Amino acid sequence: MNCLSQVYRKACREIQLPAKEKALVMRLLREISVNAVRRQKAWHIKEDFLTLWFISAGRFPELASSPYVELISNWIATQLPFDLTKDEKATLWI
Repeated sequence: MNCLSQVYRKACREIQLPAKEKALVMRLLREISVNAVRRQKAWHIKEDFLTLWFISAGRFPELASSPYVELISNWIATQLPFDLTKDEKATLWI
């Protein structure tokens, strides 16, 4: 399992998005990291991740309406040490 900072660095290198969306994804990952520390949550535990996601992702409505939302969701899901159900993936941007 990678720590969140490793996922952040990996996203810098790997995720293929236009500059605007990539910058927003990077900000979202930083936001999740900050919220994990503040709320004493572990991003690698599914329930904690979902809590952190919903606290953080709401600050980035531009990502939710991006034409790249499925690509972003799939990339993030591949970085998690657990699987997201189809329903959980579908609700990430609600």
